[in-house]
Amino acid sequence: MNKSIGRTKSCLLVGGLALVMAGCSSSTSATNSTTTSPTTSGATIAQRYLSAAEAVDSAYSQWKKAIIGDTSPSQFVGPATTYASQLTTFDNTISDLPASGKVATEIQILVSDDEVVIRDLQSVGSQTQTELTRWGAQLLADGSTAIAAGGTVRSDLGLPPA
Repeated sequence: MNKSIGRTKSCLLVGGLALVMAGCSSSTSATNSTTTSPTTSGATIAQRYLSAAEAVDSAYSQWKKAIIGDTSPSQFVGPATTYASQLTTFDNTISDLPASGKVATEIQILVSDDEVVIRDLQSVGSQTQTELTRWGAQLLADGSTAIAAGGTVRSDLGLPPA
């Protein structure tokens, strides 16, 4: 395979997953209150969200390092599986946050959107070399949807945009 095509595919995948991470980023702290259960403050929920996001941030960094220079679907399988697992853990953690009302609804939307990204990541091994660019574009599109949902959750939790 032409090396520049391989680099283009890797850049597309890294760029797409950078977008996925924008909705989860743990880079800031809570500033406003949210709709929560009577016994948990909005700031506490926001902090727990950010703590859960730290592991996803780390998994993304590992994914990014692992796929740089890779040009075949089989080379993406291990890193994609690891990243999908961390994203699943993040989703399970935020699903258990004691939020209610709009915040709880928006968290469930984010989790649903993340599930699509996770399925994309899990499907990389079934892609052919010629399908890899299409797969990366789909991952980017699905990741963009998850990013929007993550931005809404961050806003609902009183966190600035990632």
